[in-house]
Amino acid sequence: MSPATTPHTTSEGKVPEWASTSLPTSLAGDASPSDPAVLRTLYSGLLKTRLLEEHVLGLQKAGTSTSIAVATLGGEATEVGACIGLQAGDSISSSWPTLAAHVVLGVPIEHILAGDGAQKKRSKQPRRTSGNSPVRIIPQTATLTGQFSMAAGVALAYQNLGCSNVVVALAADALAALGSWHETARLAAQNRSPMVFMVENCAQSHPNGVSTVHSDEDLRDRAEAYGFPGITVDGNDIVAVWRVTQESIHRARTGAGPTLIECRTWRWHPFPNVANRNGRIPSKPSQARWQHDPLHQMEHYMKKRRLWRQDWKDELVEAYRGELQAATAQLFEHRSSR
Repeated sequence: MSPATTPHTTSEGKVPEWASTSLPTSLAGDASPSDPAVLRTLYSGLLKTRLLEEHVLGLQKAGTSTSIAVATLGGEATEVGACIGLQAGDSISSSWPTLAAHVVLGVPIEHILAGDGAQKKRSKQPRRTSGNSPVRIIPQTATLTGQFSMAAGVALAYQNLGCSNVVVALAADALAALGSWHETARLAAQNRSPMVFMVENCAQSHPNGVSTVHSDEDLRDRAEAYGFPGITVDGNDIVAVWRVTQESIHRARTGAGPTLIECRTWRWHPFPNVANRNGRIPSKPSQARWQHDPLHQMEHYMKKRRLWRQDWKDELVEAYRGELQAATAQLFEHRSSR
């Protein structure tokens, strides 16, 4: 087949911009939401996170031992948006295991699948990605209060060292999180700490369609009570989450203090038959899942801007699934050789 007739070349024989599967895993602080490369990078982060989650769930269903927790799906936009704009030296803290952070920060897949087992003995030290001055993942604690306190301590250390780095603190179950953050919020407001609080106000759907862990309360008012801004955003819209987070990180980095971002998300527990082969959604819970799926929303967003091609997605899926299979085989080989 000549270059002019291959699926990913134009009549002039050039590879169009959308066809690239070699995409960065992070975005610069001044990246523009109108840049097609930025939108493709955001989508790639969503897709890889979802594929990794599904791969881990498949291993667990097959009875493969793994310590990775994937309780729900659908929150990839909040997680990717939280960390894709972090720069070298910044830190991220999360109250739950987030695979998106590992994907965006470039952690090798075999390390992710191993559940960071090789690092458990030295878990008191922040985990790092490759690089001279990487983004740091603050270790989890047993309580939300402890998680927020550690994040605030790291932010205060950045200030004392005269650094321009920031801390993003992710927390699920917003009502519980904001019931535990009094001391941290007071300290962050008083010191104008370089922190971004991101909490999920989640309509979490179970297989029976019952929604829980959701509040109609406008949680951003909680931030204003401490004297810093609060923002509510659609947590299933990756572009919106990333833009708000980008602005909040810039605010924190320039000494303006913390921000609270309330992400109104819709997660679901894994259940089969999302869509039939003919494309029909078979049940009410699955219909809601489809409507709120951040991947589906982003695909629609890109199609309107003529940046979407199904064969591009297929190549991304094939390439990353190949990496997942290779990393899994390597992990099993390592375990069997012990």
